[in-house]
Amino acid sequence: MLAMALAATPCAAQDVGLVEALAPILMAEDRRLFEPGLFSRSIIHSDPTVRRVAAVAIGRIGDLNGTSLLLSLLTAPDRDVHADAFFALGLLRDSTAVPAIIARLRSVDSLPALAAAEGATALAKIGGAQAARFLGDAIASGADLPRGRRAALLATAVMETRRLGTRAPVASLIAFATDTSTDLRWRSVYVLGRLMAPGSGDAILRAMRDESALIRESAARALTRRYADTVGLSPAAVRSELIRAFSDQSVGVRTNAMVSAATWADSAFTPRAIGMLRDADPNARVAAAVALGEFRGSSAVAELDSVFSRRDATWALKRAALISLAKLDTVKFAVRAGEWARSPDWRDRVAALDGWALRRPESEGSFRIGLTDPDPRVRAAAIGAWRSARPRGDSALAVLVRERLLDTDPMVRGAAVSALGADVRASDVPALLAAWTLSATDEDPDTRTEIFRALSGLSRRDETVFARLDAAFLRPPREELLRRAAENSWPELAERWGPSWPVETGRTLEDYRGVVRTILLAKEAPRVTFDIDGRGMIEVELLGRDAPLTVANFLRWVERQYVGGNRRHRVVPNFVVQDGDRSGTGSGGPGWAIRDEINRFRYDVPMLGMALSGPDTGGSQWFINLSPQPHLDGTYTIFGRVTGSYNSLRRIVQGDVIRSVRRKP
Repeated sequence: MLAMALAATPCAAQDVGLVEALAPILMAEDRRLFEPGLFSRSIIHSDPTVRRVAAVAIGRIGDLNGTSLLLSLLTAPDRDVHADAFFALGLLRDSTAVPAIIARLRSVDSLPALAAAEGATALAKIGGAQAARFLGDAIASGADLPRGRRAALLATAVMETRRLGTRAPVASLIAFATDTSTDLRWRSVYVLGRLMAPGSGDAILRAMRDESALIRESAARALTRRYADTVGLSPAAVRSELIRAFSDQSVGVRTNAMVSAATWADSAFTPRAIGMLRDADPNARVAAAVALGEFRGSSAVAELDSVFSRRDATWALKRAALISLAKLDTVKFAVRAGEWARSPDWRDRVAALDGWALRRPESEGSFRIGLTDPDPRVRAAAIGAWRSARPRGDSALAVLVRERLLDTDPMVRGAAVSALGADVRASDVPALLAAWTLSATDEDPDTRTEIFRALSGLSRRDETVFARLDAAFLRPPREELLRRAAENSWPELAERWGPSWPVETGRTLEDYRGVVRTILLAKEAPRVTFDIDGRGMIEVELLGRDAPLTVANFLRWVERQYVGGNRRHRVVPNFVVQDGDRSGTGSGGPGWAIRDEINRFRYDVPMLGMALSGPDTGGSQWFINLSPQPHLDGTYTIFGRVTGSYNSLRRIVQGDVIRSVRRKP
């Protein structure tokens, strides 16, 4: 086991004291248990590593009793801990800390630039009128800040105003959209697009002709129909700029322009999208195929159908063409879907079902065939596709779903419970309780979550449900997320299950000592290489000092070769590539979840992040961002960064095989 290997790793004598100081902090953070004595001692420890880890842990735990300890660190002699204290205060989001944070940023003394920037981030995360007013003034003039302080926090403050919503200083952001600094122009354009800020339309249109490709990318992604309608932009002006962007030298600009154009469903874009089906970049071609499904027209149908006979067409391009055909032409889609439904590759059969989900009502026969497929992934997909296609209250689906609530395969069983959804009846309770027990045996937390939701919803309509629950269901589950859900929506059950925190992690203190020795205190950061079939190698440096438990979890999968041999199940052009699901469906996991370890890194360059379905739901799925994605910051744990060339990364398309993932010696 990894824990045993970690615990057995030799540790230098001078590090023993650090191990003993850091392991309890890591344990408390993982359990989400704030221990006042532990943290009061840790933030004044003689070693700066202990002080910094303790500060971040207080923020991650989320107990507001830690606010006063973090505020005391803002004036500590150790200047290196100031940034971590600001960061942790941002995680706590305690509005009572706002005056102290502002006072510290205004104080006339030395404050590291990184700390000032984290102070601005903390205020934006906490939000409120006072924080927004300070940030707006700091961005506009910084008149009440010490000399040099505004320059230290300006770039970060501009980006973080996206968190302020209607309180964002739009006028200042529009002014920065023409600033001489490329970095400030990009940040303001990105934020204006995310906010859909009134009056920002002209600034976004101007940005479409900026000399910086990154700024043009952000502007192109903003020009959706929803944005234009919100800010009052002329459709003709937007159409002109998007068509121009389809010929941009930057593939990111071309791709983002096509994604935005798809939201307009305007056939005027069809000729350019057809041309992009032969773009040099494979993911730009995929974006064009997806967009053609929205543009309509006989020429679009003919070009999409021709994709299947092209030798250079990737699986991702063919899948996109198939789904778009489903939207445009029943006859041609039915022919291609029939071919894919007979394919020996389960992924093809699932794609055909996804297409049929868009064709109502003629799709029921395909769903029934899918439910007899030998591969449980296809049967589960058939249930999901039927559910998305059906009119509410489809009696035929309801019968079939109820027959599969106790299916032997956890994927099919989970899909059935999910499809039952709000249609659950009192007569379904025995089957759902039996499915709960089966899912506990299969270590299938996702299905257990769906069962909980179904029973919880039913209990609000039927007061007798709680009395009918059996001993197995009333036994407190080990999943903290389920107990937390009960606290939020089913108090009567929460009383039986007990509190969600502290989390029962199943780890001993010795386990945490092992992680500290080999991950947190490692002399060199571990590195892994991804070998992508036909694309090349990608090297990633793992950030063990900032996300030790996540890195330890990932290395466990690497050692077990769990993350090798997969096909990329999700690639969103110019956004992310995602993997880590052995089932290949995108819904699989290891059977447990790890805590988030949000840190100060940002998705400004390709970073390795933990995929989630909600807070603290990470397991085995991970992603790498393909372009700057600031809106992911502070939500998804960053635990690695891509080093060296990004060329191999940018060539990856959905369906590519990861031949291996190996740890470098």
